[in-house]
Amino acid sequence: MRDKEKSTGSPAGKNDSFPVGLLFVLQGTKIYIELSVGMCYYKIYDQTEEKGMKIAVCDDDRLLTGEIDGQLQKIREKTGISFETDIFFDGETLWEAIEKNGSYDIVYLDIEMKNMDGITVARKIRDRDPYAILIFVSSYDSYYEQLFEVEPLRFLHKPIDPEKFEEYFRVAYKKLTSLEDRLHFEFNKRLYQIPYRDIVYMESRRRVIHLFGKNGEEYRFYKKMKNLLEEISHTGNMFIRVHCSYVVNYYYIKSLSSTEAELLTGEKLPVSGEYKNEALKKFMGMME
Repeated sequence: MRDKEKSTGSPAGKNDSFPVGLLFVLQGTKIYIELSVGMCYYKIYDQTEEKGMKIAVCDDDRLLTGEIDGQLQKIREKTGISFETDIFFDGETLWEAIEKNGSYDIVYLDIEMKNMDGITVARKIRDRDPYAILIFVSSYDSYYEQLFEVEPLRFLHKPIDPEKFEEYFRVAYKKLTSLEDRLHFEFNKRLYQIPYRDIVYMESRRRVIHLFGKNGEEYRFYKKMKNLLEEISHTGNMFIRVHCSYVVNYYYIKSLSSTEAELLTGEKLPVSGEYKNEALKKFMGMME
């Protein structure tokens, strides 16, 4: 069982409060509710040891979040797909959790919420993680222009249609699994497999590759840059070499010039003269 994670979320949008130390078991899932008055976040733990996907549900309507969680539990029982679900009642608390604990694979988002609305938090998520799957859940149809900017996978109308909900979940899951091509390596007698979509960039230092992930993690393994490039060549232009020591995931590049690559993570990497023309060509080609 995973250890409980504590949240320092902001006050809930509604005046609900819970007594200290509540732990419920619902439909085979443990729900731990944070203990401060007005807390707007609780965490649902999958009882299986398998990690699976991370799903976030964010809506200030507690009945609706319960309904969405119920639909997800039915899908898990029906399909056997492993995932854990975190529930949030405003966008600000969701964003704080992402900054603290890393990205989610799928995010169900309401639009109109207190503290931080769904479109604002979606922009922040998209800036951090280009692969995150966003599904908006709302009664409002007047936000299509803003929604277009953050590239949601689908839009669910309230009240929720269970058949549509399952259909969209399956579409999201299929998209996630299609991105699950992985880089395999060994270091210190331990085997690793990291999805390419989670790799921000890789740096070569004296025949040791340092791999930097989207949530700030770092891995190391022995390999020449030449051999690494051959291994990842099947990904096409997903990875762009900008320097003799650096290869960068295109989807995490915020901007690219003849001298510097600025990443969505805020890091800046050098672009060398030897690789600048090819790097810029690949970058522009991927944007078309």
